[in-house]
Amino acid sequence: MEQRDHHGERHYDLRIKIITVSSTRTMETDESGNILAERFKDYRVKRSLVKDDPVQILSELFVDFGEYDVFVYNGGTGVSRYDVTSTTLRKVAEKQVAGFGEIFRRRSEGQAGIFAYLSSADLFIIFGKPVFSLPGSPKAQDIGADLILELIDHIIYETMKE
Repeated sequence: MEQRDHHGERHYDLRIKIITVSSTRTMETDESGNILAERFKDYRVKRSLVKDDPVQILSELFVDFGEYDVFVYNGGTGVSRYDVTSTTLRKVAEKQVAGFGEIFRRRSEGQAGIFAYLSSADLFIIFGKPVFSLPGSPKAQDIGADLILELIDHIIYETMKE
């Protein structure tokens, strides 16, 4: 990860892995993953897709963990029995940053109404790296990407400092 300066602020050349969690989507039909990839186009991005399964969710995180600086999951944050992304990530996280989910839900209320509060969108720190979980809805991706882009340089700085 290379650091570059811009107007006296720190900006990082990040490697971001976008992981879509869905038992029905394919890479060709993954609109949410496409939106996130477009929003993070200024970074080095790789995309993947896994089923709503805890083993697949964690395997995709750790298979090439050292190759990425940030992980963004989309899908699996609702209340159905299949929505296990945040629950799975929480089990291996060293830290949960609850404020990210709170602000995400607040900003989503205008689009989703009260249903925004049924999402378990969150930010975890796993082995020192930020791992975000966003809802799978295409409408949620711009809100999530806006928040991530607004916060990521600070999060990277804080997680890297000695």
